[in-house]
Amino acid sequence: MTGRSQLTLVETKLFLRDPTAVFFVLALPIMLLGIFHIVTGHSDDTAAQKASMAAFVPAMAMSMCLTMLSLNLLPTTLATYREKGILRRMAASPVHPVNLLLAQLVINLATAVVAALLVLSVGRSAFGTALPEQLPAFLLTFALGAWALFSVGLVVAAVAPSSRSATSIGLSLLFPSLFFGGVFLPKEQLPDTVSTIGDYTPLGATLQALRDSWEGHWPQTLHLTVLAVIALLCSVLAARLFRWQ
Repeated sequence: MTGRSQLTLVETKLFLRDPTAVFFVLALPIMLLGIFHIVTGHSDDTAAQKASMAAFVPAMAMSMCLTMLSLNLLPTTLATYREKGILRRMAASPVHPVNLLLAQLVINLATAVVAALLVLSVGRSAFGTALPEQLPAFLLTFALGAWALFSVGLVVAAVAPSSRSATSIGLSLLFPSLFFGGVFLPKEQLPDTVSTIGDYTPLGATLQALRDSWEGHWPQTLHLTVLAVIALLCSVLAARLFRWQ
């Protein structure tokens, strides 16, 4: 086993020892599916409205998982390692700190994929949730959304001087993202101004593009473009700003 693989394994064990993190990124999406299934099952909504919610809820659960990982867990972890001098000490060892950065990205991305698979499998078997009708669009959107959101998280990790500040910055981005991104209410129920702003946020673009793919449509060019631009810009910005000490 290579040093990078061993490091990834150790970081995975450390991640799994945090029950709060595991709960929020893996159990919470399933709980949301269950809650919305109960609510919509006893509502007087029309069949069209229920079908729309059936596409909204799993897309929202996956988008929330990606957002919590990228804006909360990833930057806080990296800022903690920098604050404690772990990255600086690793820079003087054969295992360069870039390997730790890659390990964290692999772990968080793998967690997001597991959460998505749980939403698909448990939603289908337990709640009868339909699978995405436009699978290529779904896969493309998930990949672009993960890239965009994780690149934003890396920018937060790059500029945050401490773990506390990383958490504060992440939360200050998280809650507006949930509001403008259409997590609390579907896009069609939001005011036009809020809905338009949400189209240009990584969470909002990811959620709407996933929802479109669930309903059998190809995502809007606007949403895919927003995700690609944010991913590229924030990746370059994070690479320029990131400090090991």
